[in-house]
Amino acid sequence: MTQAGPLQWRTGAGWLVLIGGGRFAENEVIHSAAISAIADESPIAFLPSANPDPTYGEAFLSFYGELGAPPGYVVPIHDQQSARDPANYRRLAHAGLIYIGGGDIQRLIEAVEGTPIIEAIAQAFDGGAVIVGIGAGAMLFGKWGLSSSNRKVFAGWGWVSDAIVVPHYAPERSDEVRVTLQRYPEAIALSLPNQVALALGPEGEVETWTDTGEQVTVTLGSKFGR
Repeated sequence: MTQAGPLQWRTGAGWLVLIGGGRFAENEVIHSAAISAIADESPIAFLPSANPDPTYGEAFLSFYGELGAPPGYVVPIHDQQSARDPANYRRLAHAGLIYIGGGDIQRLIEAVEGTPIIEAIAQAFDGGAVIVGIGAGAMLFGKWGLSSSNRKVFAGWGWVSDAIVVPHYAPERSDEVRVTLQRYPEAIALSLPNQVALALGPEGEVETWTDTGEQVTVTLGSKFGR
């Protein structure tokens, strides 16, 4: 684990970028920074598992192309069967940037949990790929994720150790976060507003990428670090 203050995250050669939410054009500053962090000309990959809209991935590729990203593809993973397709493994493992789109966290978990896809993304990250998750995609990388739609807590992959990732955060959700931390007193809550990203670098960098002036709110549980 890489460590910076209270944050610990999976060691790898790439950047891990968690975005609270927002449309592509609203997050142009974040996307441009993610593209700048790509280590080489390896293709970019979009994972649409959280959202069945067939236009979502194509919109991503078009927008990233306009920003100067390398060419890429949509990785067609929508269920356990497609998540076990060796071709999809290769598409992710060889990518220079992997973008995990937002949508339904339950749909996303059901599609990829327990499949080789997790290993493929880890392999890319270890090799220097930028891993970006937005909304539900960001929740995936905490030990837990707190849904904005139903206030349910979902188990994530734990790439950010002991963290509850809270996308689409707004001040009126502060009580919701506090109550959740009472249930998980040894956790740290990372509350991400829309158009704000927490960027974790391979050398221990902890950065906020945004042009809104807002910040990531970090809240420690009552027993964190004991």
